Parts: sequence; structure tokens; C-alpha cells
Amino acid sequence: MMKLSTMKKVMNRLYSEEGDSFIEQILDPWGFDEDSVAIVRASANVVLTFTLDGKQYFLRFNDSSERDYLSIEAELAIVRYLGEKSLNVAKPVPSIKGNDIEVAETDIGTFYAVVFEAMEGDHLDLEEMTERQVYLWGKALGNLHEHLKQLPEGFRVNRPSWKERLIAAKDILPKQELAAHRECDRLLEWADGLSLSKEHYGLIHYDFEMDNVMFDHETIGMLDFDDSSVHWYAADIVYALRDAGDFDGENPVTKIFIEGYESETDLDLDILKSASGFERMHNLISLARLIRAVDIEEGGGHPGWLEDLRVKLVGVMEKYSSNIEKLD
Repeated sequence: MMKLSTMKKVMNRLYSEEGDSFIEQILDPWGFDEDSVAIVRASANVVLTFTLDGKQYFLRFNDSSERDYLSIEAELAIVRYLGEKSLNVAKPVPSIKGNDIEVAETDIGTFYAVVFEAMEGDHLDLEEMTERQVYLWGKALGNLHEHLKQLPEGFRVNRPSWKERLIAAKDILPKQELAAHRECDRLLEWADGLSLSKEHYGLIHYDFEMDNVMFDHETIGMLDFDDSSVHWYAADIVYALRDAGDFDGENPVTKIFIEGYESETDLDLDILKSASGFERMHNLISLARLIRAVDIEEGGGHPGWLEDLRVKLVGVMEKYSSNIEKLD
């Protein structure tokens, strides 16, 4: 989630009289069909859809204060590697100059822009998925991990590790969040005792939930590797299944997912027993991200949509904090 102050700045511009020229400045390196641009969402990034010569694409851009150039470059290198291995990933589209990333210097800041191919298929909600679709979802993650296990270690450069994320979270947490600081210390000590073997540990997607998976009959498309990080493969399973509630190996959805996963790669069930630790780690990092993002005060003449979002995020933060305090 980007800072709400940044989101306000960008969305105010997109919906202002200067919005068209702002979009044109960012999209000009690729080109686009007239009247084809539409806003999709703003969260960690701003995403727009557009067509060029009648074909659909997606523009993703972010303020330079949110994500740096080198991390995006590393992300796209991973995506291109996977695409070359015939995985169904949303690949970046080079600009007219041949660049995967274009830098837009605007009057409201510097932005890094990337264009991706549109993928065939649909997003599904967990509640509407068949057993076969859950199996294919798990199979897709297993196939992804099998390829990531072969990924040269050089691809880890400029991608964050679980430890870097935890330490960054600790730096963000206010001093008065004593329980969260103690939880961070416990998690650092706990995770340092886990296996770092090639079969257990490497680059993961980190966010293989429904909004980053496309279902096209028996084919699964994979989106958004911008959170990819060095972590345990088991954690990727736990994080993918968050919509099913707290991780439960006896949950029918979990069992089918893992069956699909194991059809493509090996899984150490002993490390998967550490699911609660991975969940706690994710919750703590998410809390820190939200504390950073909610950088506007209540009131202050904010647009209604922004104030509603602030209230929603504060509610989520309070829930994370409460759960952490119960563990203390």
C-alpha cells in the first residue's frame, strides 16, 4: 500500500483537468489508442488499462518514493526468466525505445512506469472455485517453485529477504508498539533456526492470492511479482491460502491445493508445520506497511473516498495490533 498522501496526490491529478496530459506523459513512451485509457486501481501501485492498435495492455506506475528502479528491474528480470521457461506470466512490454522501465519526470514527482501484456482468463473468488480449480491453483504454484528452485542466485540481487522486511518493519513500528517490537524479535530468532536448503528456501512470489491468478480453463496465468522476495517456499503456500482463514492442514481446500502443488515439486511438511510463524511474520510486516501508509490525519478536508480508505486501514491496523498483543 502506497502512502495515502501519495495516493491523494496522484488520484487528484488523474481526475483533474490535467489528468489526460499526465497520463499521456507516462504512456507516451509506448503509445496508446485515443480514448482507450481507464483507471483500474491504486494500491501499492497505480494500474491503468489501455489499448494500442486494438490490443489490451496494462500500465503500472509508482512514485519513486514507493519502489526504487533497481527493485523493479530485478522483478522484471525474474518475470522474463520465467517466461523464457514457458511459464504463463504477464510479461513486460518494451517501450518504443526498447526499455522495460520508463522514468517520467512530472510536476508532481518522478514515476517509474512499466507496461504488461493482458492475460487471458478470469479472476475467481475462493468461494466459487471448484475442486479442480483449487488443484490447478496449487499445481501452478508448485510449478512456479520448481522453476524458482533452479533460478541462479544472481536473481536475488535487489529483491528483499524475509529478514530485511522484518528489520524494516521494526524500524517503522512506533516505540510505543512494545508488543509488536517483542514479536519482531521473537520472529527473527525463530526464523533464524529454519532450514535454508535449496529445496526449502529461495525466491517466492509472496502474494499468490486470487487477485494475482488468472483462470483460463486448464491454464493458470500468474501476475504481479512486485512483492517477490527471498523466503521459504512453504510461506508462499501459507500466504496464498490466506482467504481460507488461518492455515489448517486439514482444511479440504488446503489439502487439494497441496495435492496440486506436490504434483509439480517436493514439499517438506515439517516446515509447513511452521505455518503459524509465517502468518505472524506476514501480519507484523503488514502492520508496519499500514502504519507507513496511513500518513494523513483524520479530517483535513480529504476527499470522501480517501477518508473512507483511511478509516478502513486504521481498522485493519487495530486488528493486527490486537492480535499481536494477544501473543505477547
